Amino acid sequence: MEKYLMFAFTAPVEGKEDEYNHWYDNIALPLYRDIPNTTPLGRYKAVPHKGYEFERGNDYGYVSVYEFEADDLDAHFKVVKEFVATEGPKRGYEFSDTIDKTKFFEPLFVKI
Repeated sequence: MEKYLMFAFTAPVEGKEDEYNHWYDNIALPLYRDIPNTTPLGRYKAVPHKGYEFERGNDYGYVSVYEFEADDLDAHFKVVKEFVATEGPKRGYEFSDTIDKTKFFEPLFVKI
């Protein structure tokens, strides 16, 4: 099995940071903890820092990190989507409108 890290870079809609954090901590994260074969590793808030003059700015306010193992990425994400579609409504989960969708990025990395 391959080991993967997924980073969910997000930012709250301006003026909605408290609601965004409440949604994430109390609605999303409890659901994400139960996704089969997926481990949330933590959430982090961005801090101002520029180490090199050529670095681009950080457009994201937060990053959440997830680890999972899979032989087949498509099969893994099918299970994830089915789980969220089935369990989410039971737990009051829907994708929050406090997330700025223009600042949303979920890159995936495989361990080498």
